Amino acid sequence: MFEIFFLGTGGGRFATITQKLRTGGIRILSNELNIHIDPGPGALIYSLEAGLNPQKINGVLVSHSHLDHTNDAEILIEAMTAGGTKKKGTLAAASSVLYGNDICDKAISNYHRNLPEKVIEAKAGTEFEIHNLHVTVGKAVHSDPDTVGFRFQMNGFGDVAYMPDSEYFEGIRDFYGGVKLLILSVLRPFGKPWKGHMSSDDAAKIINEIRPEMAVITHLGMLMILKGPDHEANLIAEETGIPTIAAKDGMRLALGKEISIGKPEKQTGLDSYIKPHSSDQFS
Repeated sequence: MFEIFFLGTGGGRFATITQKLRTGGIRILSNELNIHIDPGPGALIYSLEAGLNPQKINGVLVSHSHLDHTNDAEILIEAMTAGGTKKKGTLAAASSVLYGNDICDKAISNYHRNLPEKVIEAKAGTEFEIHNLHVTVGKAVHSDPDTVGFRFQMNGFGDVAYMPDSEYFEGIRDFYGGVKLLILSVLRPFGKPWKGHMSSDDAAKIINEIRPEMAVITHLGMLMILKGPDHEANLIAEETGIPTIAAKDGMRLALGKEISIGKPEKQTGLDSYIKPHSSDQFS
């Protein structure tokens, strides 16, 4: 069984500055697997607070070189490599994160880049393995031109895709199509578009094209927070007919034969999960 743990669901400058929602990123866990995706500010502290030992991490994935996705990457790399004393784990990151580009400075120092056992420059079409997880890198369209998304092949469940900050683009189904669970970074609510980012309008369009079994919106900006993420998720679900929820800080998804949702206030094990089609789905 795989588990997805939302250590943080906030995104953008003002959600990050205020920590109205946490910006710790996402963990994917199984018996062998412990990877951290987009470790923004607070990823280390929130991991410790949740009882997730950062020294157990065996993979760090970073989609692009913005602070709310990269801030704690270096310290998590140090944790993964026993303080830099052991060549351990995998770092897979966009080219901008590793080397910088004309728009973004690199987000990981040369020292930290040389600590993991394996370093992968994540470009669309790249494929790699971390223990029992097959990962494919996909396209995204954002202000950092090197931004990428990730698709995870989870044995016993199906495919899960994580799409970071991105606008809709033609051919989106070529990479994200056929996934069972789609995780979208939806910064803004309906009617508040922003180039290179995703609003609820864009999320509904993407979900309608991809047709996953379930969608989760996360990386929520201040306008989304003020509007009400649950309300927006409800509207997206009504428009698409696809069950859609707004992630909560500390929420866990257990991925077995079906998806089960753990309430943030109950983080004691898999027995605390509820079914996604229950009345609590949009609470």
